[in-house]
Amino acid sequence: MTLIKSISGIRGTIGGEVSTNLTPLDAVKFAAAYGMWLKKQTNKEVLTVVLGRDARISGKMISSLVGNTLVGLG
Repeated sequence: MTLIKSISGIRGTIGGEVSTNLTPLDAVKFAAAYGMWLKKQTNKEVLTVVLGRDARISGKMISSLVGNTLVGLG
């Protein structure tokens, strides 16, 4: 499945070629961009983000990457 980026989210098959499928690096980049956007939108010291996932095998990996990236941004 080709990597699809739209207003409703990001979809793709985990693994494979960069720019064609969804790689761990893509997950970190999108999470970092979202985290930076969130920080610019508010003056709060502490932000709360709720992460959800489904039962796919890759869910734990993606959830961890996204969560740790956001924590790393503060």
